[in-house]
Order: sequence, then structure tokens, then C-alpha cells
Amino acid sequence: MQQFDYIIVGQGIAGSLLAYQLIKADKQVLILNDETLPTSSAVAGGIFNPITGKNLDKTWLADTLFPFFKAFSLSLEKETHTSFYHETNLFRPYANEQQRKHFLKLTDEYDLDRYIRLVKPEAYSEIENPLGGLYTSSAGWVDVPVMLEALKQFFLQKATYQPEKFDYQALEISKNSVAYKGFKAAKIVFCEGYYASQNPYFKWLPFNPAKGETLIATIDNYSIKEIVNQGSWIIPLGDQQFRFGSTYIWNQLDWQTTDESKEAISSKIDKFLKLPYQIIDQQAGIRPTTKDRRPFLGNHPAYANVYVFNGLGTKGVSLAPYFAQEMLFFLEKQKDLMPESNIQRFYSLYSL
Repeated sequence: MQQFDYIIVGQGIAGSLLAYQLIKADKQVLILNDETLPTSSAVAGGIFNPITGKNLDKTWLADTLFPFFKAFSLSLEKETHTSFYHETNLFRPYANEQQRKHFLKLTDEYDLDRYIRLVKPEAYSEIENPLGGLYTSSAGWVDVPVMLEALKQFFLQKATYQPEKFDYQALEISKNSVAYKGFKAAKIVFCEGYYASQNPYFKWLPFNPAKGETLIATIDNYSIKEIVNQGSWIIPLGDQQFRFGSTYIWNQLDWQTTDESKEAISSKIDKFLKLPYQIIDQQAGIRPTTKDRRPFLGNHPAYANVYVFNGLGTKGVSLAPYFAQEMLFFLEKQKDLMPESNIQRFYSLYSL
């Protein structure tokens, strides 16, 4: 029986970055990943943004997360000889005079100078911009499929990756170890994204999954390098291709694209994009969001060597590196997890 320190189930954003950090800490890791399942990571827009929402809310832990996330991403790019981190920043044109006044009031009230500056009208000719808008720095997007493929190749080179549909019935849990088929490990960590809803050990956690759809389009003569966001957003992908998004659907959790979402996104894009475009693809995924919008980290209430790292939701690309390190410290150094992320906050929901 092969011996490991950790078995990681799932090679999405959470599983990949936790496995990577464990391997860099000289731990013997086995990653089991079901390659037959569709995943939200494979179609994620990958936007990161320190200031979000209609009230210009600073992203939770932004001042800590974003410097760590940038340094980690650039280091990983260098090690894997890939390019997936794109700090293109973000422009929000005012939708109307009411929103302009609201945003200006918020920028006066809150200390946002580190991230936001005002943009004059008509700064961009390709979009409707009669009132100007807000420019947010430290924003951008991660090409998640490129990052995950680079990490998969890293894992294959280390002989730590195996395509495998996990069979929960085959997991044997003892006091000091777990066994799965021909493998044995001190600990197992489930990083299954949306599919945690089918995991008998963690399906009691209060996930609030949301389906999202995006469009891939071509636009001729569009030169804006920033992400533009006004109800829907445009991400420049390169080669005259762009991603439009996104929808949030809670009552139809499947992986099928719909005409309704295509129309919903297009109608919002049409309000501010002046140039014609052609839609060439449409994608759907299910985000592993949580009811309190905080991640799920920690160990099972009844099995001390069974863990979860999940619930990163819409901010997964910026949350994952930092919280993978927090999970590493928790697993290896017995460092306490912050209460906002520790699943102990939901232990009362668990019953044998």
C-alpha cells in the first residue's frame, strides 16, 4: 500500500493550490481528480477586484489578500513557465447621474484612495461614458484553465496526480490514518467545489451554490485593456476575444447554457458597448458559494483526520492562495484558523 501524508480530492482552484503548497512544504501528496465531471474552475471568469458592489465595499481582508495573491501568482508563473495572472485593472463607467453622486459620496466617506481614482468623461471611445467613472487598481483576472493545467503538469511530473472518481464507500478511516483502495495517508482533504453537496462527510455544510454563465465574443477595433464593468463586464482575453459576464442563478443548478442568460448578458453589454460584436461561445458553471460568503476550512467534527477546503465562491482566485497557506499552517503547525473561515462555526448543523 502506497503511503502519503495527504490525499487531496479534487484539482480545482482550492485543491490545486493546497496540494501545491503542501508539496512545496516537502509533504507527500496524492491528488485524486475526476476528469469526467464539468467544473466551475474550467469556465471561471477569474476576476479579482478589491472594491466591489454598488456600495464600493472593500473585499474582505483585501489589504492582506491582494499583496499575497499577487506575489504568489507571479512566483507560480515563474516556476511553471506560464502566464495566467493579468493585472489589467477595472473601469466602472457611471450608469447615471444618481450613481455618479452615490459613488463620489462613498469615495469621500471611505479610505479608498489606495485602490480607486476618478476618470473623466469620454476617456474611452469604445464605450458609452458621458459621465466618467471609477478606475480600480489591483484588479484583473486569472486565466484559471491555464493555471490549473500548469499545476496538473507540475503534479504529473511529481507523480502525485491520478485521475480517479472518488468512491466514498472505499474510504476507511482509523484513528491515525485513512486508507483508500491501495493508498494510505495520515490525512485526507476534500476540495470538491460544488460536488461537496454529494460528499457524505460534508454535505451538511450550508453551501449556497450559484450557477453562472458567460459569453465569449469577438470585437473589432476594441483597444481597452482594462476590465469594463457596468452591470455586466468585459474581460479582454487577447487575440480580439473577450469574455462577457455574468449571471447568478440559484434555482436551476445544472451545467447547461441558456438563451435567457445569453440575452440577459447581451442586453446589459449593449447599454454601454458602442462597437458591434459576435458571440462565438457560451459557458456555464456552478460556483461553490456559501451562505455567509466565507470559505469552509477545517476538520470534520467526528473524524479528526478528515478535512475540507472549499466554499471559495466568486472570489476564489484571490482567496485560494492565502487560505491554502492558512490551511497548510493549520494542518502542519496546528495554527488556529480564523473563526470566519473555520467550519467549527457550523458544527451545530452536524449530526451522526
